[in-house]
Amino acid sequence: MSVLPPTCPVRLPGAARDAAAAALRTVAETELGQADPDTGVRPYLEHGAKQLRNHLPAELLEALAGWYHSATPWLTLSNLPESPHPVPTPQDGFSDETLLRIPNLVHFGLLRLLGLTPVAYVWENAGRLIRNVAPRAGASRTHTSWGYARHLGWHTDDSVLDHRTGAAPSMAIPHVLSFYGMRNTERVPTELLPVDTLVAELPERVAGELRRPQFAVTAPESYAGGADGGEPPTRTDVPMLWTLSDGRAALRYGPGRITGQTPWARAALRSFEECLAGLDGVPVTVEAGGFHVFDNRRVMHRRASFEPAPPGKSRWLRRCYAMRRPAAAR
Repeated sequence: MSVLPPTCPVRLPGAARDAAAAALRTVAETELGQADPDTGVRPYLEHGAKQLRNHLPAELLEALAGWYHSATPWLTLSNLPESPHPVPTPQDGFSDETLLRIPNLVHFGLLRLLGLTPVAYVWENAGRLIRNVAPRAGASRTHTSWGYARHLGWHTDDSVLDHRTGAAPSMAIPHVLSFYGMRNTERVPTELLPVDTLVAELPERVAGELRRPQFAVTAPESYAGGADGGEPPTRTDVPMLWTLSDGRAALRYGPGRITGQTPWARAALRSFEECLAGLDGVPVTVEAGGFHVFDNRRVMHRRASFEPAPPGKSRWLRRCYAMRRPAAAR
């Protein structure tokens, strides 16, 4: 079986964390005005990146700059600046962004340093950039980031969207998932599985069928009608597997969301799922003050069911989708 890449955890030294936190607090108090990420994300990107660049060690900045072109499809940081005041885990899926300026400056600042542009979709999360990955009682048994009572199987996010190079960001499969950790006392990990590892285990004929445009995809359970009243998209005549511009393999998949449109496609999908069931991933636990990013097209992820901590104290990650910027714009 193929060797999985290392998780590459990088811990920010305490002195650098404290210096960055002090600078970010000043920015939060003097530079942001009434802006939140959805009404004005640019100040969070620019001020966050500037202060992190000023205070992070050179070797960490080099690691961030190098990850964009790295063969390693994920990166994990820890011991980053946190909110100076405790903020309860939201129970209805949303939170007061004015209480989260330090986490947002860190999160969006890191996206800018990584050469990534945040993106949101009208069908999910009310079109907001930040999704609070936190237990929501009414959604406990859903296969969404608000659920917790059911296992989330291997998948890539937003597989129903457009995979093609040049697709509009608002309609394209997100290139990257990024997370900032508010708390995770339950220590619930996310498991990651590189697509390259899976492809290495597939028979060549199966991989060939997966590359043919003979599959249909439906929207994930988290999608609702768009802000304009439009229905969530569906897609037909698309491949499951394709090749990115850098030559690496990319995948769209969600259990129960992909169907084969031909006998060959259905047989290949069965073989794919049988192979996938026999593979293990790498667990990554994002804790308070942690940041994690991975390529959504090159990595599948899953999460086991869990019992949340009491309301207000349960696991809370902040997720933002992002797109890789063209080389000329970095």
